Amino acid sequence: MLPIERLRIVLVWLVILSVAAMAVTLQRMRQGGDEETAGADHASLVEQELAPISLQNELLGKITVAMHSFAPQLGGGKILETAKPLQDGEIADRLGYSVLVGVVEGWDAGAKAAREIKIPDDAPRAAGELRDDIANAMEKHDALAASENSIELKDAIARTEPTLGYFARALGESGASEGAALVGVLLVVVVWYVGVFLLGLVAIVVLMVMMSTGSIKPRFQLPHTPHASIVLGETFAMWITVFLSLSVVTSIVGEKFLHSAGTAGHLALSIAAFFASLTVLAYPRLRGVPMSELRALIGLHTGQGVIKEIAQGFLCYVSAVPLLAIGLVVFAALSAVSEALFGKSPSPSHPVVEMFHGASSLDIVMLFMLASVTAPIVEEIVFRGLLYGHLRGVVAPRIRVVSAIVAAIGSSFVFAVIHPQGVLFVPALGGLAVGFCLYREVRGSLIAPMVAHGVNNAVTLLIGLTLLS
Repeated sequence: MLPIERLRIVLVWLVILSVAAMAVTLQRMRQGGDEETAGADHASLVEQELAPISLQNELLGKITVAMHSFAPQLGGGKILETAKPLQDGEIADRLGYSVLVGVVEGWDAGAKAAREIKIPDDAPRAAGELRDDIANAMEKHDALAASENSIELKDAIARTEPTLGYFARALGESGASEGAALVGVLLVVVVWYVGVFLLGLVAIVVLMVMMSTGSIKPRFQLPHTPHASIVLGETFAMWITVFLSLSVVTSIVGEKFLHSAGTAGHLALSIAAFFASLTVLAYPRLRGVPMSELRALIGLHTGQGVIKEIAQGFLCYVSAVPLLAIGLVVFAALSAVSEALFGKSPSPSHPVVEMFHGASSLDIVMLFMLASVTAPIVEEIVFRGLLYGHLRGVVAPRIRVVSAIVAAIGSSFVFAVIHPQGVLFVPALGGLAVGFCLYREVRGSLIAPMVAHGVNNAVTLLIGLTLLS
């Protein structure tokens, strides 16, 4: 490789790593900005209503109530331990915890816990009214729940539900039934992932055996020249720069000009930004790589036929789940170490979760279009196509195993780190991405990774909507 080519590779990775670091910084700034804005709102706008309790915290409440219903032998203290994070939250979170105390330890204990919550002088006026409403409802719960007074309890639930959500409903009869329904959903989720995990282990073992015996030969096509390999990297560096810029622009445009369009409008803008970022695929042609050659190099072809490649996509998905599980174990270990050293950090979350609350049918359709169609198409083209192809061409390309491992780990790290779930969650997303790389190497075509990516996102989104909406 010529010195100028080595310099081009260094510049490519300086850009990639710099933009990835910038993406992580922007994510942290956004999270910090949200917290500061919330704090400013609570401190300065006395007439403002309290923000609704988060969907994640409602889920925590449902789990606690379900534990009380199905495993009362654990004891109140142990059951309430599940919901302890609520005690360190905002006023609405602490009021939600007091309701859980009422469910688990008795309504008088819950009312006492609510009365003990101190409302700052500069908090919204609604905070004190909400606390009194909840405390009164729990103090009189047994009487209000009697048939002749049930309408008064329903009124109390109706007044507090806009802010407390499930915790208000837990005062009534639906609290236990919602908790039981959650248990049913969680059981289905556990059965699904255990089944897919076991199938995935079998699929990986069979694939490895067939590759070692020569029954299956990898169909990945190496770039013919160092120049073509470097062009793939340069194109990816351009993409990640353009994509981050478009993300910032669409965020600003959405905030300032698309209020009336709602969630669906913001999602449509995101979909447009994803596809607009693919305009960088014109660059290789300018650098002497014809479009036909580019399509072959990045796997943008039908492989052994669309139907067969789609079927391989489902195998790719089940094969990736065990690697995701390994990543989740690493994530749990890193989280434990981080908590021991720096204190508790926020749970990994995606901005899409914020859209679940009150999502319309159109919003849900657009969510699935973005997460299960648009993102898989675009991200597979750039990560498993451009970036993986670049690394396979510049890192020991003639030593397939070494080159494929480095390319899989390198491209998967960049893929994971620019996602908004946080740095600690990189091993989990990275494990999933390595599974996609495996089938990119074996199949040659991007169809299987695209299908696997889409199936994973659709399943995750469906579970999230079921649990949180």
